[in-house]
Amino acid sequence: MEHTTKISILKWGIMTLFLAFVSCNEDDNAMMDDDMYSDDDGMMEEGRRAALYVTNNENGAITKYDLTNDTQVTLGTPSMAAEGIYYDATEDLVVQASRSANWLEAFAEIGTFDMDTDLDISFKGNADLESPRELAVYGDFYVVADNGSNKFFVYKKTGTSFSLETTVQVPFAVWGVAFKGSDLYAVVDISSDLAVFYDFLDNATDDMLYPNKRVTIEGIVRTHGLAYSGSDDVMVMTDIGDAANTDDDGGFHVILDFSAKFDALSDGEVLPVSMQTRVAGPATYMGNPIDVAYDSETDAVYVSDIGTGKVLGFTAIGSGGNIAPTFNKDLTSASSIYFSSDETDGDYGSASEMGMTQLYTTNTTDGNVVVYDILSGTSKTIITGSTSSEGIYYSALNDFMIQASRSNLQLEYYGGFSLTADGILASLDFSGSMDLMSPREIAVYGNKVVVSDNMEHTFYVYSYNGTSFTLMNTFDIDFDVWGITFMGNDLLAVVDNSSDLAIFSNFLANTEDCVLPATKRVTIEGIVRTHGITYSASDDVLVMTDIGDAANTMDDGGIHTMAGFTALINATENGGTIALASQKRIAGSNTQLGNPIDVAYDAKTKTIYISEIGNGKVLGFENCWDIEGNVSPSWSEDLAGSSSMYLYNN
Repeated sequence: MEHTTKISILKWGIMTLFLAFVSCNEDDNAMMDDDMYSDDDGMMEEGRRAALYVTNNENGAITKYDLTNDTQVTLGTPSMAAEGIYYDATEDLVVQASRSANWLEAFAEIGTFDMDTDLDISFKGNADLESPRELAVYGDFYVVADNGSNKFFVYKKTGTSFSLETTVQVPFAVWGVAFKGSDLYAVVDISSDLAVFYDFLDNATDDMLYPNKRVTIEGIVRTHGLAYSGSDDVMVMTDIGDAANTDDDGGFHVILDFSAKFDALSDGEVLPVSMQTRVAGPATYMGNPIDVAYDSETDAVYVSDIGTGKVLGFTAIGSGGNIAPTFNKDLTSASSIYFSSDETDGDYGSASEMGMTQLYTTNTTDGNVVVYDILSGTSKTIITGSTSSEGIYYSALNDFMIQASRSNLQLEYYGGFSLTADGILASLDFSGSMDLMSPREIAVYGNKVVVSDNMEHTFYVYSYNGTSFTLMNTFDIDFDVWGITFMGNDLLAVVDNSSDLAIFSNFLANTEDCVLPATKRVTIEGIVRTHGITYSASDDVLVMTDIGDAANTMDDGGIHTMAGFTALINATENGGTIALASQKRIAGSNTQLGNPIDVAYDAKTKTIYISEIGNGKVLGFENCWDIEGNVSPSWSEDLAGSSSMYLYNN
């Protein structure tokens, strides 16, 4: 299938992005809808078509709110429950996903009804669905997010019929979906993550489809609803909080200048809460905001809250917080919501260009950082203030690099890093105190940096704010440490001098210095001695390195790849073993692996990158899901003292 070509250009450099939402009335009480639609002079926009369409999980009815005229009608349907709705003004057609009949159903010529009416189905699809949760429409294509078995059902509307084109399996729990150009964005249910499938319709097949990128939206507990405005470049996501609390722990997050922020994030990174606006608190009446809509003309956010049984609207958002809605209607079992107006219909915006893949590497020979641009095949060497370093991270969001210096025994922060030319000394903006003893790896989550130090088996936890590092906690670990990586909120750590993997659940929730025990520890069969580790949330893949005998630095190293890692680790009890049969191992004389000390993973190309300190190389192995055994690397560069790496892949 051919679809709209991507036209957006990747934006680099994030400026100060916190713009206040425009509003003409800051009354905290529920009010008439003409207050929602005043212009800057306080005059109502006469005759503007602005309506909300809300589905219902109790009776299947569609409630239409005419916001301009402050009226509402209830349109009964044959369904007993529905979730996912879309209104096509050009055809005067409303479509909803029936949870009771498990099909798409369309109702024509509904615009003339000004009183409660029961509707007959004009046309419908087959009963393919299992548990529909949301609907996203792009042209004639209707995508239903179904959490029965985590699938996207892709229908094509032709005239007065729906035909199922593809059924796409996805590797995470689904709920809200929204198109941004031809890219499909999807919330990752039971998490705070947002995933994107670039050129979704062109790549949709009856098979497993992995997202091109998955990032964490800091501050959200559990997300459900999703809405995007192309004209404002605003993404809104809901947070239902604890699903058991349906009364007052809900909220929503507004992300202004969404394209610049999201496009700058590397796969697996965190969007800081400081770059968002959060609305939450008891005054909001949000307990379980299951869906959201956005009006770019008035900067209004509308929420359907199934917990409190309300349809809510917010205009005076400003810097967010515990603000009262300016639109408040009772609707028991309100589920999905869709906003329609002449100005906002079809406001998809533009798709994002897949950006760059850059590998940032440290070494213990001279402390320089070598940056490899994988797509262009070029590289540059940046001189730093260290003569030896291990542990590195780069953020394009604010264009800085952090490394753990083994020579200076501190964290170092280099700003404006991408502007530093080949062979030039980078400018050190600031450094942490000299707390470290033998740093081996760092893992970054938002504004927190965890340093793994193997002198006395310690995790140092720092925060940073752009001007300084602050040591927050020091945790003593009861095993030899080396490589670390985050998997959501959990910290994964290799157990050095062994083949074991340790997991510290909800690691950053620990705020008191202590001897911190691992939540779970398992053995990875086939590894002799592990060092490097990385996890990809997009592909749900864990990769660990095996250095073999430390005295043999030439040819006894290996790489272990574990696909479907979440299921693997959940099925392995504490003290258990992940069998070699559940992994793919790359090892042998052709691999050039002698002492693979660190590892990175490219979800776009399924390529594993290795810091090989024994043979003084940086190596790449393509198609790692399919290859194993004694294979030659697909990419190889010489780098004496190659010690650690970070893959920036947006």
